[in-house]
Amino acid sequence: MSVTGAADEAVRAVLIPGLATALGVGAAMVTDDLELATLGLSSLEVMELVFEAEDRLDVVFREEALAEVTSVGGLVAALVAEVDASTR
Repeated sequence: MSVTGAADEAVRAVLIPGLATALGVGAAMVTDDLELATLGLSSLEVMELVFEAEDRLDVVFREEALAEVTSVGGLVAALVAEVDASTR
């Protein structure tokens, strides 16, 4: 498995259950195409999920990258990039 593949799995294992819990839905309902703006989560709730992912994955997520994220898939990709960068 590639580093990116492992990072993707690790990020999803942290982020998707957290999003599902915050939304009160099953993890299968949290798909990459969901737009963050339509989920009903506050920016603070999203940041709390990011902070939890940072802690569990031992990375620091650049806040400026978050401003460009609009979907669950985008958030996963941004966190995967941070994980990949930290393993180089």
